[in-house]
Amino acid sequence: MRGAPGTWAAVASLVIVAASCGDDDADARDAGVLADIGSLDDAAPFDGDAAGLDAARTDGGRRGPRLNHDADCDGAALDAGPAVDGGPSAALLASGPYSVGVRTITMLDASRGRTLPVEVWYPIERASTSGTANAYFLDTSLGTLAHLCSAARRDAVPSAPDPSSDGWPLVVFSHGFGGIRFQSFFLTEHLASHGHVVVAPDHVGNTLADLGALGDDAAAAQSAVDRPLDVRFVLDRMLEPDAAGTGIAIDPARVAVSGHSFGAWTSFESARLDRRLRVVVPLAPGFRDPSSPAIAAELMSQPLLVFGASEDRTTPFDEGALAAYEVAPAPKQLVRIEGAGHLDFSDLCQVEAARAFIDDGCDPAVLDPAIVRDRVKVLVLAFLRRHLAGDVSADAALACDAVVALGNVECWREP
Repeated sequence: MRGAPGTWAAVASLVIVAASCGDDDADARDAGVLADIGSLDDAAPFDGDAAGLDAARTDGGRRGPRLNHDADCDGAALDAGPAVDGGPSAALLASGPYSVGVRTITMLDASRGRTLPVEVWYPIERASTSGTANAYFLDTSLGTLAHLCSAARRDAVPSAPDPSSDGWPLVVFSHGFGGIRFQSFFLTEHLASHGHVVVAPDHVGNTLADLGALGDDAAAAQSAVDRPLDVRFVLDRMLEPDAAGTGIAIDPARVAVSGHSFGAWTSFESARLDRRLRVVVPLAPGFRDPSSPAIAAELMSQPLLVFGASEDRTTPFDEGALAAYEVAPAPKQLVRIEGAGHLDFSDLCQVEAARAFIDDGCDPAVLDPAIVRDRVKVLVLAFLRRHLAGDVSADAALACDAVVALGNVECWREP
């Protein structure tokens, strides 16, 4: 892997607690949080051994993680986001013609000894009652930190693609540093409702469940090596005839990659290494080495839509999204969301623990995170239609005049 691990080790230092450095109020807040759930540097991950939990627990002697999967999520609806004033974007914002199914599968990469939990979202028939109500549970060695209800139907029967096609288009999504595979389900479910299959692995060793490893520089550097290989392996499995046992038909000529933060870097690096990834959509990418954007973007040839946030202190816009856009070849597009912060590109604004560790975004007094999700859903869907499906009518929604008209955004584009 060119530039790894040395060049990319610095990328992996985007530790979630780093966003509050130099902020006295944030330092005081984080001290309280760490007192409640244990130090990331000192905690040991829970691997089924009570001794591992002993190093991280704060529950006064409880043995085992406190998992609570009681959640009443019946009746959840797909989030259509704040309204837009007509134009080419209105239909892109609304949920699509399909309902959404979701399932969790496990993929074993025997060559690397890695077992990856993988979330798969897919279209189901609008009238389908198959499956059960869905919630996403944030399970860690310290217990269940939160559950997030969604409108998807768990383990529902997939819809068949158009018989004239070679299968559904596929998007591989990579979560951020210390994130989780379903961290941006606002986007993954939206795309599934519009006829895409979306697959997202946990990058094991660098997830919210791996609290004890998140302060370890060596583990972070290893994740920079593992992540593009995880994406390639998951793609290999999904392009098998049975799509990793899901039975969902995938069109191998229509595959995109996306991700947030460290996952956005992962999308750049994966696309550089694997030309089967035809479209690249990074959200708030971070590059700690000044040469990294050039290495990531100059060697790509795929269409690029990159998002950044004006108030992002974790992966600043000029050093991340803008730097990569400037060196990438056309076709390319850059969108800066004014007033947005780092976490606004995810559903982690709903998770108190995530907001405590990275105080960057999620502030409705500055910009409602729902507006950020709205802009992302519209533009990602339009970009995929244009560059995966070849639908030139999507250009109307991607034109910078139309993008700026959405509000709260700046736009740069080279078609």
